[in-house]
Amino acid sequence: MLISRLEKRFGYNKPIFTEDIFDCMKDYSRQRIYQFIAEAIKKETLVRYDTGVYYLPTETEFGRSVLTVNEVVNRKYISDNGEIFGIYGKYVIELNFLLSYQVPNTIEVITNKESRDVREIEIRGRKVILRKSRLPITKENESAYTLMELFNGIDIRQYREDSMVRESISDYIKEKKINSEAIYSLASSFPARTMKNLATSGVLYEIAQQ
Repeated sequence: MLISRLEKRFGYNKPIFTEDIFDCMKDYSRQRIYQFIAEAIKKETLVRYDTGVYYLPTETEFGRSVLTVNEVVNRKYISDNGEIFGIYGKYVIELNFLLSYQVPNTIEVITNKESRDVREIEIRGRKVILRKSRLPITKENESAYTLMELFNGIDIRQYREDSMVRESISDYIKEKKINSEAIYSLASSFPARTMKNLATSGVLYEIAQQ
C-alpha cells in the first residue's frame, strides 16, 4: 500500500520526506503511517537515508542504489516538479564561474524555504548552510539572482585579470538571456556594491545589449 503510492507519486531513487509520506497516506493515522514506514524499512523496500528523508531503492550492479546529499538538498530547498525556489550559494557559484577550482565540502543554499537569515544543518554528516532569500526566487528570476549573488561578493580584480572568468560570465548572460530589466528588478534587494561591481566590471553594459 505505502510503497505503491510512493512509487506512483515519486518513483525510485528520489528523496521522499516524512511530510510527503503523510500527504500520500492521509486516510491513515500518523501512528499507522509510522508502522507502514517501519515495515517497509524492515523489508528493505524503503530506505531511511537520514532523519525525515527516505527513498525507494533499486538494485544496481554495485548493489542497492544510494542517494546523494545534493539530491536531497536540491529537492527540499532548490527545485521540485518544475518549480524553482532556491539557488546554490557562494561556493558553488564560485566553482561554476571558475573563480575557484575547489569542490566545496559545505553546501550553501539561498532559498525561499528558509525563514531565518542563516541556519546550519547537517545531512548525513555534511554541513549545509541555508540562507533566506532576499526576495522570492522563481523560475523567471533565478538566473539573474545567481548573477547578482556572484557580483555581490566577487573580487573585481580577479574578474579583470582572469579571461576565463570573464568568458564564463559572458557565456552565462547570453545563454540565460539575462537583460537589464531582470537585473534592475532585483537591485533594491541587494547591497549597493552589487550594482557597483556590475557597472565597474562592464558587465552591466553587456547586459544592456541583450
